[in-house]
Amino acid sequence: MPDHNKNILSIAPMMDRTDLHFRNLLRLITKNTLLYTEMINTNTIIHDQNNRFNIESDCRGPVALQIGCSDPISAGKAAKIFGQSNFHEININCGCPSNKVVNGNFGACLMKEPKKVGEMIEAIKEYCNIPISVKTRIGLDNFDTDKFLEEFITELDNKKVTTVIIHARIAVLKGLSPHENRIIPPLNYERVKFIKKSFKHMQIIINGGIQNLNQAKHFLKDFDGSMIGRAAWDNPWMFSKAENIFFNNENNISRYEIVNNYIEYAKKYISLGHTQRRLIRPLFNIFYGVQGSKLWKQQLNDIANNKIDINSICDLVYQIEEILEEAA
Repeated sequence: MPDHNKNILSIAPMMDRTDLHFRNLLRLITKNTLLYTEMINTNTIIHDQNNRFNIESDCRGPVALQIGCSDPISAGKAAKIFGQSNFHEININCGCPSNKVVNGNFGACLMKEPKKVGEMIEAIKEYCNIPISVKTRIGLDNFDTDKFLEEFITELDNKKVTTVIIHARIAVLKGLSPHENRIIPPLNYERVKFIKKSFKHMQIIINGGIQNLNQAKHFLKDFDGSMIGRAAWDNPWMFSKAENIFFNNENNISRYEIVNNYIEYAKKYISLGHTQRRLIRPLFNIFYGVQGSKLWKQQLNDIANNKIDINSICDLVYQIEEILEEAA
């Protein structure tokens, strides 16, 4: 049986953000928050030339694999591969509005083809026992009605999908960039509430416009879980309180402990040929909004460019935490 409690708090899949290294930093900060990979095209999984897919699963705790897919055949082929992985959930992207995704006939445009989505779900289930979820929008372009979304969710329900993540904005496929699609279409939480009331037996996770853990907690009155997007990248340290607020666990970790553990992790991947910049990048916002963050980013940039030894990061954390203690 799927563990629905894992969906109570999650961090959204974000291209060029939720890579393996960012996820492993977040896992050090919060043990139970559900993390998502970046969207990975099923063709990338099928024709994996660089062992990327095996590397993607190198993260402990609850992690979901988000796939981009355009047809049942490739979904089935990929399922033979990711069905052997340790991911806790397979998520089908039916909400991304980028031109590249739309031109590939997947993402948000799949909302107009619920039968195809259903066929992909069946193809995955043939080769994979990992629970399947779908991430979608409340509509797209001129298809902006409760009925349109309800018909799409009905097809998912018919295929025994138990968890749906809904970004409470429509997707505008022509005229808006992916960034604009995250901020310009108005939020419509009421439509998502309508879906929850219509599909009480399904796990409906709300996404869109959630900036902090208190907002995420508030949404649990109406939904089964909350998903935080860009705010998680901007301020990853907010999740240091996630264990206490959402999972009734004590969590008294310090930034110093987290960074020290992360650097040990980073050294492993640097030795495997990953760039120092890529590994340092997730740390840039860990002092978001506090005194000393400017100094942190300046020094981190030098470390990322190999001008300063990576081991000096922990000393820098200690200095900034002293600044914070003096300011308190």
